[in-house]
Formats: sequence, structure tokens, C-alpha cells
Amino acid sequence: MNLSRSSAFPRAFHCVIEGADAKVKFDPGAAVPALASEGCGGAASSYTTGVSNLDSLVHDGLTRNFRVYLPPTYDDSVPASVVFLLHGGYGSGAQIEASSRMLEVAATEGFVVVSPDGVAGPGGVRTWNGGRCCAYAVDQDIDDVGFVSDMIDRLDSSLCVDRRRIYSTGMSNGAILSHRLACDLADRVRAIAPVSGTDMTWACDSARPVPVLSIHGSADENVPFDGGLGCGPSGASYRSVPATLAAWRQRDDCGETATSSTTVGDAACSVFGACAAGGRVESCVIDNGGHQWPGGEPPAIAGVGACLFGYQSQSFSASVQAWEFFAGQPPR
Repeated sequence: MNLSRSSAFPRAFHCVIEGADAKVKFDPGAAVPALASEGCGGAASSYTTGVSNLDSLVHDGLTRNFRVYLPPTYDDSVPASVVFLLHGGYGSGAQIEASSRMLEVAATEGFVVVSPDGVAGPGGVRTWNGGRCCAYAVDQDIDDVGFVSDMIDRLDSSLCVDRRRIYSTGMSNGAILSHRLACDLADRVRAIAPVSGTDMTWACDSARPVPVLSIHGSADENVPFDGGLGCGPSGASYRSVPATLAAWRQRDDCGETATSSTTVGDAACSVFGACAAGGRVESCVIDNGGHQWPGGEPPAIAGVGACLFGYQSQSFSASVQAWEFFAGQPPR
């Protein structure tokens, strides 16, 4: 993979776990055949390349909207990787597309981005059912896992995608749903890179080891790094980042200590190992970082009420880092 073509983003890193005690030796450059979807080689897609396309489907009696971005290089005979990009509370698919700058990375690297909308409550705020968070989606037991599965089915039949390379990232409540997808859709979602959100599942019985990259600010007040009640309106008591990483290390059968560490901009990034085949746990902590998408567009407001979003790094790109993490994993 070569991100040097996109000078707007800092270069991310790859780490290789080696040694006698390592259970896995990653070789991101090794050629692994794609598992082509039904849409490969079929009729031309109805989506326009190079722009965000609005679409919808009906799931569980609700019409659900989502956006699909095809890179300019999309070819209906070449299976493409897919990244689900999940907005936070108060957000939308269009909002997270713009604020994350993920589409810029997708245009350069040639992957598909899917940005759905959560279900809006009576006040118009869209949320996701990540288990113990958040708000209307949890109160109404909205089936967001089933919705994501239906979107994958739609992509499978209408686009040429690689079934082995489907990933999820998201901000805040969208990060929380990404954790749940790794638990409940591990047979379809290969890896996750949650940003500013921790694991809030009631229980996790992942069907296989799932690579996880956690990106979180050390001074996040909305979803506190050390856990507990955040300052935002969710009313949730959040699991801490260390507890979240510990749970994923257990699920992926990884070691308890970091095997390597790297500084990327103002982030300290660590890799935990050695993991069971197919597993991987990494963490990037933004020094003094707030409840933000690092490297993204600054939010239109400083916070919600007295709950401020805090410092947003511009020396670390969560979108670049997430993609490099996804592209570096051996497919399922």
C-alpha cells in the first residue's frame, strides 16, 4: 500500500510481530485472493463513482438510509474492499463523510465507503444500538446489527466487493456499534477501528478473532479514557479504554503487554501480542486529545452544552491510520 500519493495525510505505520513466541507473523504485502461478491462482472452499478450516493432499504419495518461512495477507480470486475463509516450521536452519514475526510483516503486507495444513518428519536437525534449505549436506539431495541448485515447483502448483490475485506470504523456511538459488529457479525466484518468509543456490549461471543485498532484521546470527557459517566447527554457509564483493550486481548488470545510502540504525530501507538491466528489488538492514544476525529474537519460547535469536545489532533489522521490497519490484516 502506498499513501505517499496523498501528501495531505501523515504517513501511518505497519508493525510485524516476529519471534519464537509469536503465534502470528503478519505479511501485509502477501497476495491473498479476493472472495468476489455476486455483483462482480454483472450489470454496471447504479451508483456514480467519485461521489456519495444516497440509497435506502427496509429493515425491521423501518426505511433506513445509507450513503455509498465508490472511488473513481472502481471497476465492476475487480473486488473492492469496503469500509463502514458510522457517525456519532447527533450526526449522520453525510456529516461523518465530511468531517472524517475518509472519502479522500478512499479516493486515493480505491476502497468503497458506506455511511449509514442511525434511527432518529423524537428530538431528531440519530443514535445506534451498541448494547448499553445509546439513547433512543437502545430504548427502542433498534436492530442496527441486522441493518448492517442487510447493507452487506445489498452490496454483495449490487457491487463488486471482496467479502473477505469488509471493515468498520466510527466516531463515538458509531465506534461503540463497531465494537458490537465485531462481536455479532464477526463472520462478515473482518476488522474494526473505533474512534472515541469503547466496548459497550452486554456480552460478546465473537465467532473468531477480530483485529481491533482503538483510537482515543487521553482527555476525552464525553467517553472518558478511564471510563465512567461522560459529560454528554447519553447518561451512559462507559467502559474504559484499558478495560476495552483487555477484553479484546482476551478474545483474540493476545499477550497482556505491548510488543512494539510507535509515535505517530501526537499519538502513542502500541501493538499487543502475540495473538491467535487472525487476531490483532492495537491502540493509538492522542496526547491530551478530546472527543474528536483526529485529522478530520473541525466540528462546527465546540461541544454540547457544558460538555466540550476538546483538542483535535491534526498531526494524526484517524482515517489514514484506520485504513492502513485494515489493509495490513490478513483476510478472514
